[in-house]
Amino acid sequence: MANWSDLQHDMLGLIAQHLDKIEDYVAFGAVCKSWRAAATEKNFKGLRLWQQIPCLMLSAKDDFNREFYSLMEKQVVAKVSLPQLKGKKCYESLGWLLTIGQQGEMSLLNPFSGVEIELPNQNTFPEYDLYEMDPDIFVRRMVLSSRPSRESPEDDDFVVMIICGGVGFLAFWRPKDLRWNRIETRNSSYADVIYTNGQFYAIDHMGNVVVCDVFEANPTDQARIIARFSPELWDKKELYLVKSSSTDDEPFLVVTRDNIPNYEDEQGFELDKPIYGTTEFQVFELVSTAGGEKEITSRWKEIKNLGSRSIFLGHSSSMCLQNNKLAPGIKPGHIYFTDDAWAAYVEIPEGGGKDIGLYNLEKGVTAPLYDAPLRLSRTCPSLWITPNF
Repeated sequence: MANWSDLQHDMLGLIAQHLDKIEDYVAFGAVCKSWRAAATEKNFKGLRLWQQIPCLMLSAKDDFNREFYSLMEKQVVAKVSLPQLKGKKCYESLGWLLTIGQQGEMSLLNPFSGVEIELPNQNTFPEYDLYEMDPDIFVRRMVLSSRPSRESPEDDDFVVMIICGGVGFLAFWRPKDLRWNRIETRNSSYADVIYTNGQFYAIDHMGNVVVCDVFEANPTDQARIIARFSPELWDKKELYLVKSSSTDDEPFLVVTRDNIPNYEDEQGFELDKPIYGTTEFQVFELVSTAGGEKEITSRWKEIKNLGSRSIFLGHSSSMCLQNNKLAPGIKPGHIYFTDDAWAAYVEIPEGGGKDIGLYNLEKGVTAPLYDAPLRLSRTCPSLWITPNF
């Protein structure tokens, strides 16, 4: 009987090049070690499309496997064995998961290639003892500057930036760093952070938009305010920062989400568990900024129609897709959102995952994201992930 693991690497590569569906490619790489070695970017012709369209990594049904729901196929297209995610909190950026264990251990994991990069424990954050929290809620957001390589990620020049701690500060890690580094500039707790044009941009809960370049020699105090978002536009709402396109001169978008938890009933009595759910999104575009950093003023314009764009929000890095990158199943003019109201769902025994849907910005109407029972989890609700092999 033939031993399929003994097939030559070149032959495996030729076979892989005939696969164009993610479920077939995942199954191909799961056969054995030699087959997984052939499951590379250059051998997957369908990669370009799949790397542009987020999938939904559903909350776990068991301790070992995760299912991935495709918006294009409108069904679960892959089931991947990921026992290393058991009991861990996850955040996503560029197809990689930041995983956080109950003892504060942290790593980057590519769920499709299996590559894992160990990161310093969260107890290495500066002044960690002052802000020590439940590992499930210590980190609030994560973004990568670029994708780590598959072969030798420890030699790459990428940066992991996170929002963390009880006061929501910015911290980053670079390969070979032994501990997390903190961005000292902070006017309020940070709400979101993105990477674009070679720099990290963040927005805090006072509406300050800041930029920091951690590639400089002394990056720990390099955050500076470049714009301000008026509190009148977002009072008691969540804030997201989104780059409206891949073009350098395109303005930022700030997205507000009305999903602040309610801890009291209509008579003012305290509820056993919070009630929350998204009722509205608003999108604003930065028009102009004037004045110095301490007296900076900015003008914003509300966008009622996204046109050809679609926005994805949740426990993943915020992103905007343009029409020329959309595929069947992705609706332009809509906001795709998952449940990231961690402050509320950690107080609910069954956890989070119910605040998920598809929002038509022009009509102000929310529709279900998919026709299936909701998956709930206190540790890791469903989140967006853009497959990367």
